[in-house]
Amino acid sequence: MLALASFLLGVAATAFWFHLTPKPDAESSSSQTAIEPDTRQPAEPAVNVNRSPRPLVANHPPVDAAAIEQVKEAIPNFASVSLEDGTQILREAALKQFMATTKEMDAQVKQAEQQAKDSPSTAEQETARKHLQQIQAAGTEKLQQIAARLQTQIAALQQLKGAAQ
Repeated sequence: MLALASFLLGVAATAFWFHLTPKPDAESSSSQTAIEPDTRQPAEPAVNVNRSPRPLVANHPPVDAAAIEQVKEAIPNFASVSLEDGTQILREAALKQFMATTKEMDAQVKQAEQQAKDSPSTAEQETARKHLQQIQAAGTEKLQQIAARLQTQIAALQQLKGAAQ
């Protein structure tokens, strides 16, 4: 059971991490086929290409006022903080929430596993196993909410910084 809980936390953490990484542009991917090779010469070598990640604000509708207020609470001096520093502050706060949720979930999982071991009948063990699954599902949901909230806050910060420029 502990292995399952660890696996689920690992999956949630991986999803959280990949959700934060910028997606490559579809137009920058080379779509060469074996029949028709690309004969165009690049303007400059690919080694010298320095691409910055695309802003998330362009892909998202305007952020709601609650997310903007959350950003202002998390970063009281957001006007004097760079976008990169503000994003880092928001990510660190989300990581703290993520770690606290994981720690809480681990304690609940251990308690549920102990109850399952201590249960004399198979019916009680089945009930304990279902309770354990509920705990794991609730923990995963909380982790997903933290990740979604972080993305909304980063988009709100980008919107605030875009409006300030």
